[in-house]
Amino acid sequence: MPLTSAQIVTLATQTAKCPAWTSQAGQLLNSILFELADNYDFDVARQVFNFSFNTNNIPPVSSPLQIPSSSGPYPLPTNWLRADRDNVYYVISGVRYVMIPFSFAEFNACVQQPGLNAYPENYAVDNSPISLQQPPNMYVWPPAGGAYPVTAVYYSQPTDITTPETSSVVPWFPLQVYLLRRLAGELMLISNDDRAAQFLGGSVDEAGQPFGAQAILRSYLKNKDDAQVVKTVTLDRRRFGLNFDKLKNTKTIGW
Repeated sequence: MPLTSAQIVTLATQTAKCPAWTSQAGQLLNSILFELADNYDFDVARQVFNFSFNTNNIPPVSSPLQIPSSSGPYPLPTNWLRADRDNVYYVISGVRYVMIPFSFAEFNACVQQPGLNAYPENYAVDNSPISLQQPPNMYVWPPAGGAYPVTAVYYSQPTDITTPETSSVVPWFPLQVYLLRRLAGELMLISNDDRAAQFLGGSVDEAGQPFGAQAILRSYLKNKDDAQVVKTVTLDRRRFGLNFDKLKNTKTIGW
């Protein structure tokens, strides 16, 4: 049986020899889970969001970018962290068209004018702090020529556990030995326990097995995608596609 957040807090505080620090341990547990989702792509944190393109191709008056509304903005879920790179697509008559991600700066450099519409090839997500936009917004280019249904698979930021020190919720991250070791180590940092570096670092035990939280996580990250037997190295589809005209001509002599 997986441990609940309350059980993890109890075991970690006992290991760190500060059993009364349950409130601090609960706060740290949420912080650790937030960090894991923010820094790594875990299938368990993957979700699906569906929407349809806007067919109105007139730039909205309120838009500071004055772009066609069929380019966006398309509000995304508030827990959106980043897209599953090649898993954002729309469907026309049963055919899937996968869009290519590019930066918001590249989107801003694209031609935007009423009357321009086609099958979108690229998408950009604006989730920068400067924009102060909650939720993040997606933009597509060229502007969509129809209200095609869109599927966006993305990595989410799971909701914090309410009062983890007493909660029966099982944390979403499956490697609980890491959570126990990491949480105990963070508590040891607060209490100036000399064992903190051993619990948080890349140390191994006498049998050569990962002991420190960093070593445990490193081992897990190496093996978490083993089920996907085939691994493919890809090039930028905007410059290396199926058409040879996208490739640079290296046979030209002179100017």
